[in-house]
Amino acid sequence: MSTILFALAGQADADNISPAIWSVARDGSSVLVYVADAAVHRELSTTWWLRECPNVKLTSVAPWGTHGRLRERLGRLRWNRWWLKRTLLQNNVRLVVMEWKEGIAHQHTSWVQLLVRWWSADVFMQLQFAARSMNIPTVSIPHGHSTKTTIIRSEHVQSEMEKHSGKLPFADRDSHTAYVFASEYHRRVIVNNSTMSGANTQVWGSARFNDVWVRRLYDAAPTAELPPMVDGQFRRVLLFVPKWNNLVNKVETLKLIGALGNQSQLQLVVRGHLRAKDAALSQAELSALGRSNVVMVIDGVSSPSLIRACDVLVDVDSSIAFDAVLLEKPYVRPRYLQDASVRTIWDELGGSHQTDSLEATVALLTQPVLQPAHRDATFDDVVFGGSGEAVLARYRDELRALANR
Repeated sequence: MSTILFALAGQADADNISPAIWSVARDGSSVLVYVADAAVHRELSTTWWLRECPNVKLTSVAPWGTHGRLRERLGRLRWNRWWLKRTLLQNNVRLVVMEWKEGIAHQHTSWVQLLVRWWSADVFMQLQFAARSMNIPTVSIPHGHSTKTTIIRSEHVQSEMEKHSGKLPFADRDSHTAYVFASEYHRRVIVNNSTMSGANTQVWGSARFNDVWVRRLYDAAPTAELPPMVDGQFRRVLLFVPKWNNLVNKVETLKLIGALGNQSQLQLVVRGHLRAKDAALSQAELSALGRSNVVMVIDGVSSPSLIRACDVLVDVDSSIAFDAVLLEKPYVRPRYLQDASVRTIWDELGGSHQTDSLEATVALLTQPVLQPAHRDATFDDVVFGGSGEAVLARYRDELRALANR
């Protein structure tokens, strides 16, 4: 039996790629999963969907220590090209799937670099080189889902684009047999603003954000242990700290958190982002937000358990807002917190209550009744790719077709 190998780097792509693994594996197909993060490997080993798929073999390829240090580099010898090709052959791997990462197209190196790479490349890069030498196709699938219909020109993005004639340097992605997007609007944004040829790009919908997976995910989510609401509080509001590098105004965001924390009618639950370094708050900032009706949640509590426990979600641009939409919970997007140059799918198709000031946001969240925002009839098809059954079947069928070609 042929095997499909999935390679996962961390929590974000594990969250987004697990539905694709489950879709491929739940009828008995042979699946091998490499996980390059020890904590994620431990979490996946007890996850509900793995119990349904005994044909999935989970393997840790976590690095030895900090990236770039001597111990980590020595640890790469474990998956040198010779060993990795032998492993792919022994497991009859016919397809390698990974998150969006650098590819290996247009790479020209010296014989010394080639030799070093043979023995000491990053596991994801080594997989691509080994697969190419064995004529095994590789697929790169989304490790998230964008809400944005424009490129966010942060300082880093702008700097990279200026170095490459106004384009993002993504030409190396052309090496993948298929480079998959969750939506056409995101495919168009990336291809039009990068050096990718676009010839290998495909749109399969969102494996993570659809009615089937979200229902299963939330049924399995543990109950969040939050303080009970006290007398006078009638709404529990969950706010995700945004990523500041997405042109989000940190000062104004902290003002909003403080203002909501002063509302006696609300219990405000504040959650940090998975990519904590991009959404970090200093200890002083955390202390300044201390209120009796503010609950700070940083680590150890899953996003689904928090969303399930709360009445309304407040977020600026994270894809987690799609969960609220699918669960028919109100989603509030204070768009004034983000630079006006950023355009999102919420601007085009609805689905969120968008506010333009701190005062309007507070007024909306403290009104007695708050219903989900209206969304266009085409929203689910445009954003999610259709029904969950159709999307997950598309991932299964497309991946199998590539493995068996």
